[in-house]
Amino acid sequence: MQEKKLGLFLLVALGIGSMIGGGIFNSPTDLINSANPQAAVLAWIVGGLGVFTLVSVFQNLALKQPELKGGIYSYAREGFGEFTGYFSAFGYWIGGLLGVVAYFPLFFKTLNSLLPVEYKVSTFWAFIFSSIALWIITSIIISGVRDAGIANAIVTIAKLLPLALVVILGIFAFNKDLFFVSNWQDTLASDGTSTSVFQQVRGAMSTILWCFLGVEAAVVMSGRAVSQKVVGQATKLAFFITLAIYILISGLAMGIVSSDNLAQAATPLADVLVNTFVGGAGAVIVKVGLLISVTGATLSWILLVIELPSIAAKDGVMPKWFAKENKRGVPIRSLMVTQVLIQVFLFSLLSEKFQETYNLVYNMSTSTMLIPYMFTGLYALKLCLKEKNYGMQFIVSIAATVYSIFVLYAVGLLYLSLTLILFAIGLIPWHMGKIEKKVKYTSHELAYSVFFIVSGSYLTYQIVTGVIQP
Repeated sequence: MQEKKLGLFLLVALGIGSMIGGGIFNSPTDLINSANPQAAVLAWIVGGLGVFTLVSVFQNLALKQPELKGGIYSYAREGFGEFTGYFSAFGYWIGGLLGVVAYFPLFFKTLNSLLPVEYKVSTFWAFIFSSIALWIITSIIISGVRDAGIANAIVTIAKLLPLALVVILGIFAFNKDLFFVSNWQDTLASDGTSTSVFQQVRGAMSTILWCFLGVEAAVVMSGRAVSQKVVGQATKLAFFITLAIYILISGLAMGIVSSDNLAQAATPLADVLVNTFVGGAGAVIVKVGLLISVTGATLSWILLVIELPSIAAKDGVMPKWFAKENKRGVPIRSLMVTQVLIQVFLFSLLSEKFQETYNLVYNMSTSTMLIPYMFTGLYALKLCLKEKNYGMQFIVSIAATVYSIFVLYAVGLLYLSLTLILFAIGLIPWHMGKIEKKVKYTSHELAYSVFFIVSGSYLTYQIVTGVIQP
């Protein structure tokens, strides 16, 4: 059966659906805990420009290198060899599936806020229901990538409706006195602690990039797109639409709910609508919208993360076993391994603290995904140097690389350490691929492997003994 290709609309919907998940509903609270409203706007500008440089790099590479169908994995492999390509694919894969895991505690935290006390979902039942939902989504994807893309587009439209309600009603409830807090440069309004503008912007970076993870969705799915030109168009369209929504939503929330109350809000956008004329009914609408949004983002992200192991396996970078597709073109083995790993990580739902679980997992996801982003920027920079192109593309490539490195720094030592530990574990399938191809390690590959093993072991010890903490 011939696979049907993804057009502009489905690719834009996939990009928006991947970026707008639980992050947008929780971002006002996440941001206000790190930055005052004025600094948060500055952080959106810095973060938005940074992500835009990545978007520009993705578009330029899609047009210049249309034969590289694996997107960010293929760029790293083409530019820096199989080892780097493998770990870009692995980092994206693990980061993506961790992002999926992060959605589940957010889903049940929100669901419990809608239910009477006697009917609240316990951690055990949250784990059971999440597991069932995971395998229902699996069955949808097995029916075909394009059919799953259509389902995602429908859900994306549905979850934008409550956000539109927040924007429309929020404009009339906005209070500039709440937004323009005093001493915003040196005192955090949410808890009164001392800070600086740089610290606030730095603290917001992880949340902002988390909100934009998925901007490369069209690039990752480029092998299933009708053309590479459409891939570039879809990437930019999805980015600008999402950026406008994020700035409006977070800015309005900070001008409607006081900083101290917003910092403690379980579902901040529900609190926004409580302060409009729709009152409690609006809060229910937003919470239902969040549940729909998280469900759609889960589908979008699984579609993305199963793609790269399959492409890498076809290139011989990962074990060939991952390359198997069903008759509808779905990378079935990559899908099943991904879902099993998500199932294992879902045991984190047995923790009583849903919000802490969500924060931990989404920061791990952000840190891990930054590795392929960084190498995409470096590959674009390498091409510019090779072609002696020192114009705008050269500047954008430098900016994209610097932005990725800055956010890695901003995420913090704990999450960088966890990323290195995950990469050390990632040596297992890499080694399996080497055995399968009967190829020896190069000196560079051996050196990097030893580095991952030694540093991963040392950092594990540091975390277990409490030397490195959040």
